[in-house]
Amino acid sequence: MASNVSQPRFQLYYWPIPFRGCFVSYLFAYRDVPLLEETGFEENEALRSRHPSDQDIPFIGPPMLRDLESGRTLSQMPAIVLYVSRELDFIPEDSFDVAMCMKILMDCNDLLMEICRYNGSFMWEREHWLEFRSQRFPRWLHVFDESLKRGSIGTNPVSFADISVFALFGNMIRCLPELETDLLTHAPGIHALCRRLGSRSSLAEYVAGEEQRYGKLYCGGQIEKSIRKMLEMDSSAR
Repeated sequence: MASNVSQPRFQLYYWPIPFRGCFVSYLFAYRDVPLLEETGFEENEALRSRHPSDQDIPFIGPPMLRDLESGRTLSQMPAIVLYVSRELDFIPEDSFDVAMCMKILMDCNDLLMEICRYNGSFMWEREHWLEFRSQRFPRWLHVFDESLKRGSIGTNPVSFADISVFALFGNMIRCLPELETDLLTHAPGIHALCRRLGSRSSLAEYVAGEEQRYGKLYCGGQIEKSIRKMLEMDSSAR
């Protein structure tokens, strides 16, 4: 079982928003294990913009994790989650269960990509947003709720898939509370799971700290403005 130690073993590099970084940091917060976090924009931009031959690991953008004990570095959120989950006792014993957890994590990653329009490559247009919120998003919610009903998430012991679902939806409805109704309507079990996971004192304290630092900032940039504009238009249309 992972235990709290005085000197953090890992350092996480990510932008000054939760978004993808919280998939990693929430694992540490849930276990109450210290994590060094570099959230400075300048530092992360400097690492990101280096030529791949000059990077500790060739990568396009954060999150990036440094194992201070071994000196190894890793990028890509799902790979980082898998790596630290073994150290933090979030890995199931059965290999199929591990694969199922990874499937759910990749579902989370896919939905993140969709709601932020492929890392902000496109802004939301009204027609596309209405289709997303009325059709695609509910289908995703049904996928997650069905995974819960089948026992792939929401059972004991807590797995990295559970924390990933909280990182996705817990952070989403905290930052974009207009979407909480969607979750309650189409995935009430996932909503309840997020409330249960989020009530753990160490995680709740960490999330409260994020709220103090970043407020309701979600994914940042022009794409967040685009999402919020769509939500405002949804509210005005009711």
